[in-house]
Amino acid sequence: MPKMDPVEEMLIERACERVVALYAEAVNRKDIDAFVNLFTPDAVWQRPAVPAMNGHGEIRAFMESQPKGRVLRHVNGHAIITVKGPDSASGISTTTVYDWIADHPLPAPLSKPDMVVEYFDQYVKTPEGWRIARRDTFQVFSQVVNY
Repeated sequence: MPKMDPVEEMLIERACERVVALYAEAVNRKDIDAFVNLFTPDAVWQRPAVPAMNGHGEIRAFMESQPKGRVLRHVNGHAIITVKGPDSASGISTTTVYDWIADHPLPAPLSKPDMVVEYFDQYVKTPEGWRIARRDTFQVFSQVVNY
């Protein structure tokens, strides 16, 4: 692959970093349409200990199945994006997840995080912008640990 223009490479990195941030915001606000649209129509989303979800329909069904009375926050750490070409990139990012399952006025009680996860992503450029083609989620820390 020929060397990319550094400015174009930075723009791709920033666009993919924005996808990571929009993912967290869509989950936090329970905006299922925005969430699903961050993925390509044929995306694969692998979550820990469950079969992979394939495509918008399965991803939407999972999100719609989540408890409604819940305060959820994904607090992003770093996102390191590696540009593979003008239409593809990969990335690793970390997120700390807080989850309070209760209809509770804000602020919710603060306790330990529920988990810290790492995301390993594949991004592609689509006519609508950069999207997640594959997301593999790994729990690094969890409140429930099975040794």
